[in-house]
Amino acid sequence: MAHDETGAFLRRYLTSTFASLKHRNFKLYALGVVFSLTGSLLQEVVVAWMAYQITGSSLVLGGVLFAYQVPMILMGALGGIAADRFDRRKILLVSQSLAFLLSLVWLALSATNSLAVWHIYLLSSLFGVIVAFEIPARFAMIPQLVDKEDMINAFSLDGLLFYGGRVIGPAAGALILVVAGPTLCFAANSLTYLLELGTLRKIKPAPREKTDSVPLLEAVAVIARNGKTRSLLLFVAALTFFGVYIPLMPVFSQNLGGGSELNGALIAISEIGAIIGSIFLAHKTAQSVSKRTNLRRTIALAGLAFAVLLVLFSCSTNKYIALALIAPVGFCMTLVTIGAHALLQDEVEDRLRGVASTIFWMYCYFGMLALGGPFMGYLLEHLSVSHSFGIAGAICFASAAAFLSTTSTKDRA
Repeated sequence: MAHDETGAFLRRYLTSTFASLKHRNFKLYALGVVFSLTGSLLQEVVVAWMAYQITGSSLVLGGVLFAYQVPMILMGALGGIAADRFDRRKILLVSQSLAFLLSLVWLALSATNSLAVWHIYLLSSLFGVIVAFEIPARFAMIPQLVDKEDMINAFSLDGLLFYGGRVIGPAAGALILVVAGPTLCFAANSLTYLLELGTLRKIKPAPREKTDSVPLLEAVAVIARNGKTRSLLLFVAALTFFGVYIPLMPVFSQNLGGGSELNGALIAISEIGAIIGSIFLAHKTAQSVSKRTNLRRTIALAGLAFAVLLVLFSCSTNKYIALALIAPVGFCMTLVTIGAHALLQDEVEDRLRGVASTIFWMYCYFGMLALGGPFMGYLLEHLSVSHSFGIAGAICFASAAAFLSTTSTKDRA
């Protein structure tokens, strides 16, 4: 009897958690995201390895990341405008077709043993431009694939796919790299793009509302004037800037007396926490859950918990305690980022979704990560790990508390 009740509970939980997958279009979209993310992250691992093998320089590794991120951030505004003015599915078809062609160039250069450092910089920059148009179109299209009631759940599941891909992609890349070498990795990446293009061709998004397009500056002004969206974006920007921790994981590992093994374990467990957070959020935002948790308040409380946990993690001198703490750190940060983006998309008009995604991901998230990493690195050069993240944690806590104060009495019910 107990076994039957457990089975019934799990079925209900999974049905509500993955509610958006009942829509054929979103199911195809999710399958395409799995292919795309796995391939892109697989490529990221191999490109980094090749760059280091060719030069032996850690500076070059940072330069490759810079070459990818700068065009993505600079071109993001154009990508957002394009997603709001043109057919989002067609933008994805074009961008992923171009990414496929780039993957063939990687494959050819690797197969002929012709890959040079300037190739890596150039191809990484071109890929950054492609991603600048892909990300806003991808996120802006999600509401066209599901009913209004399932939209937030769909964004939560998209977050689950993202964090799942961050675990599977690098692991697959490392395995293929060891077993078969870089050329086969690039070939596998090309295959994932073909598979994703196949799913995109089968998707039939619902028609968009016929509204006048909005100039970029006006779209930004509309989003900034809205008190709910403004406070949400400022909160995410502050938490991302001061709460950056994954890029600084080697510092934590060294502080705990560990090496590369501990560093890898901390990152892996953080990502597992992020995956669990995505599943939790998807269930809480499912339409079929009778007492749906208010998302804005959940995000604020997750921000408060993240700040406290990050400080405790930075103060830890025992690696086992640190390993135990890093999972809920990843869990809470995921609730904030994925939940905040879902909430933002729920607040804005359809004609602003592309620009909203650009502001959120390119500037409040990736942009703040790019700025927050060096800032925290500077603090760590002059202060201890515990003192540096004590300051950062206090600012994160204050930001979360300020955001919590913006929730209405009705939100708190």
